[in-house]
Amino acid sequence: MGMYKKYISLVALATSAFATVLSTSMVRIAAPYIQESFLLRYADLTWIHNSYQISYAILLPVFGQLGDRYGRRKILLAGLALFSLGSIASGLSWNMASLVIFRLFQGVGGAAVFPNALTIGTGLFSADERGRAMGIWAMGVSLGSVAGPTLGGFIVQIFGWRGVFFVNVVFILISLAAIVYMVRVEEEFDDYAGAFDFRGTIMLAFMITMLITGIVSGPDRGWTDPVIMLMMTAVLVLLPLFWRYEGEHAKPVIDPDLLLNRTFMSGMLCGGVHLVAIQGMNFLMPLFLSQVHGWDPLMVGLIMLPQALVRLVISPLSGYLSDKLDNAIPVAIGLVVRTIGLVMLGLLTPESTMVHIGLILVLDGTGAAMIWAPSMNAAMQSSPEEKRGSVAGVFNMLRFVMGALGTVFVGVILDLTFRAPVAATPVAGYLHAYLMLGSFTALALFRVKDLNVRSNRVAVTEDSSDELVR
Repeated sequence: MGMYKKYISLVALATSAFATVLSTSMVRIAAPYIQESFLLRYADLTWIHNSYQISYAILLPVFGQLGDRYGRRKILLAGLALFSLGSIASGLSWNMASLVIFRLFQGVGGAAVFPNALTIGTGLFSADERGRAMGIWAMGVSLGSVAGPTLGGFIVQIFGWRGVFFVNVVFILISLAAIVYMVRVEEEFDDYAGAFDFRGTIMLAFMITMLITGIVSGPDRGWTDPVIMLMMTAVLVLLPLFWRYEGEHAKPVIDPDLLLNRTFMSGMLCGGVHLVAIQGMNFLMPLFLSQVHGWDPLMVGLIMLPQALVRLVISPLSGYLSDKLDNAIPVAIGLVVRTIGLVMLGLLTPESTMVHIGLILVLDGTGAAMIWAPSMNAAMQSSPEEKRGSVAGVFNMLRFVMGALGTVFVGVILDLTFRAPVAATPVAGYLHAYLMLGSFTALALFRVKDLNVRSNRVAVTEDSSDELVR
């Protein structure tokens, strides 16, 4: 089957991931209106985000494994249906409790969509083409974060906050129809049979719930609060027990051998510091532009837009380079460029011009786009074909936890060091936070060499990849 049809199928699959990212970014724009509608406290409002994030993070590896065992297309289609129902129900919610529950179901659907759509999409291509496929996938995900704030603001203004949930169903239905028409049912992996790891899944769910809840609530309640300390202690106690149990299970939800795989862990760490920097920058920059410069939200959005747009252009290029030069080259370039960009962001002052800030954000976005797709490509290439759904789920779950930790660290640094008014010098707090993000990014360079997996790639013939395309 021709390459043209494979790319059409990949776009259809990437649209499903685009819709989940779009939903998250639009809900953030709608948050103040939800708060006003339901008369919520800020602490209550955070759970509209956290309910989605917790269920999503917990179930990424679970649904990745289920896709490997029972068929990725089946799990993907079920996830799209559940995400659509959760979106519609969220738009019809009548109070905070109902919205939190429906957002939780959205998270379940999103967790079923992402690893299976990604694994099917990259499986359409031979090993030497998967970098480009991953770059196109990254471009689609970036488009969701780019379009979300603008589209969400327009929809909220015209239709109210409920509209951000209903419009998302349109993109899901388009993706669903395209996948049903274009992508065949893949063969089930008979050699992957065995009892499902229910106990390990429950332990993992409990640990991630405690960890993320503790991370999010720690800055507000205080890290010495008994509840927070109990949550963190529970995680520390369960972690070695979970590790031991997974090592003994025939088909663990998280394979301990995966965490001992140097290529996978290097890809996860490079991709993880990328997410830490992305979330940290997205947290810091709007505050800097509003607190230090006094610009309104519309101006803030316009200044940050080029940083996101450049990722759309560079992401396919990074995938192309990973195919031609191997994964380590674009990742190393991206880490260096991004480290420079983050340090330059930390050196901004109240006198920095809009053009100056925008150019640095473009530099940062260029580095960011060079990192993600090759990092994940290396991680997935490090494992057998039949387990790549599980690998994608574990990869993104660990990155998600790293991103949550990074955002908390950034907030703590600001609380400890930022004081207004500010002088015409690099702003304390922002400088320290960006230097921390830049340091994490630079340290990942020490693991880049382990991303060279060209010699270890599993050969995928054109005929076998065509089996997935009608």
